[in-house]
Amino acid sequence: MVLWNRPIAEAVGVLAAAGFEAIEVWAEHLQHSGERPAAVAAALAASGLACTLHCPIIDVNICSTNPVMAEASLELYLDALRTAAELQARVFVFHPGNLFSSFDPLDRYWQRLEECLHRVLGANRAPTLIAVENMEADKANEVVKSAAALARVLALAAAREVGVCWDTTHLITTQANEEFLAAVPRVDHVHLSDARLGHDGAARKHLRLGKGTLELGRLLAHPRARQAAVVSLETVLVDPAPEDLAAERALLEEALGG
Repeated sequence: MVLWNRPIAEAVGVLAAAGFEAIEVWAEHLQHSGERPAAVAAALAASGLACTLHCPIIDVNICSTNPVMAEASLELYLDALRTAAELQARVFVFHPGNLFSSFDPLDRYWQRLEECLHRVLGANRAPTLIAVENMEADKANEVVKSAAALARVLALAAAREVGVCWDTTHLITTQANEEFLAAVPRVDHVHLSDARLGHDGAARKHLRLGKGTLELGRLLAHPRARQAAVVSLETVLVDPAPEDLAAERALLEEALGG
């Protein structure tokens, strides 16, 4: 996580000074730092940075087959959604839960996901867009990891607007990303990081830009990718120095064609 060991209000200032235009706040970062959302909102207003908010992800599964865990996870989402409203977040990134094992019935997963999605949409009183993220393509317990699965999620929302958060590293290869972009109904938000397959065949994900094999400039030039309002870096940088942030920003601008 970027700037995990700094208070969010301080991280806002650091990113603004480095020339970034937006910050994605993780729900757990607020818990980790102990900051009040009002203090973060004030820092955002002072800096001029836009904000998106990522749903809770640590030991969380809204579609858990354990009903106590599933409900507790959803309550964490709803609490984070209230924070998103306080921060005037443009996007609330929504993880669609996962299976515990291959024995979990898929029909029950989809029923639970529909229930959760409607409860989150019903609780969203702000103009924050709920954007469902494509999950890791190489994980057997993930369900919503393809364009077809995301289209099914969007259909569950009926007339309510739900967006898509496209995560490049979760698809691992340039070809898989291109196929995804050709088929996905929309892209509203981007999680950008590099990826590559190791010699052992295992995927290395959330790499810094240029450290993997994804043709990011080519992918971001796709018409569907160009629909996104915010491109958020999800590269692993722990307590980066100013020169690290500057280098990553330069690579981002290059990938964007700027």
